[in-house]
Amino acid sequence: MNSIPCSKRSIVFLLLAVAVVGAVGTAAAVTVTEDDVPNEVEAETGTSVTVTLDEPYEGAPSEWTLRAETNLTGERTWQISKRKFGGSGIENESGSGTSIETAVSQSNDDESITLTVTGTMPNRSVYNYEPQQNLSAITLYRVTDSGETEIGTVHVPYYTEQSKEAREQIDQAKAAIDQAGSVSDSTRSDYQSAIEFYNSGQFQSAIREANSAEQSAKQTKQSQQTTQLLIYGGVGVLALALIGGGVWYWRNQQDDYDKLR
Repeated sequence: MNSIPCSKRSIVFLLLAVAVVGAVGTAAAVTVTEDDVPNEVEAETGTSVTVTLDEPYEGAPSEWTLRAETNLTGERTWQISKRKFGGSGIENESGSGTSIETAVSQSNDDESITLTVTGTMPNRSVYNYEPQQNLSAITLYRVTDSGETEIGTVHVPYYTEQSKEAREQIDQAKAAIDQAGSVSDSTRSDYQSAIEFYNSGQFQSAIREANSAEQSAKQTKQSQQTTQLLIYGGVGVLALALIGGGVWYWRNQQDDYDKLR
């Protein structure tokens, strides 16, 4: 398994509770905590994603069905842990496939539900520089007699060796352009071309254009520094000339004064 873990993050998803009479009710907050979600995963490698659903009855009936789906591929396995009220125990379930369902019941003392899905990050042909392309690793739904409501989706960015290299080169080009401050239209055109090539999956062309933009921006920065040094040097020479001229004038005035005496 090849994944990059990140720190725990919490996302609050809003569920809309609809009254029986058909009026739209107030929004109910359900917290889905991302316990173990990779920052990004290389395509065609294994990974796992873990989330916890707290406050499962907030804006929901006391009994409903939790359905989870994944776009991971390969041999997909699920692990579900239901923590009981008051810490009285944990009930575990398991399954496999693209989705899994489990009953959530207040009468069964289900306080929170933790889900872990394991599978393979597919190599998709869709790439985007900003925001970075990602996969819906887990999508949660609340299913009741009246239908289903999406609780939230956890997205995981993916990459290949070439796309990562291209992204890093574009990042370097952007940093060089930002440092230069003012660059030519040609430099900016190369940078934009690099992004367009990246978005179309032409990573070698993206690397070439981004490298060209970076080198051009660095040359501009160096030229600016050289110009500043020449200006500072010219100011220094002028200052020395003025000082030298002042000293010469003062001494000349002193000599004239001595001759008059």
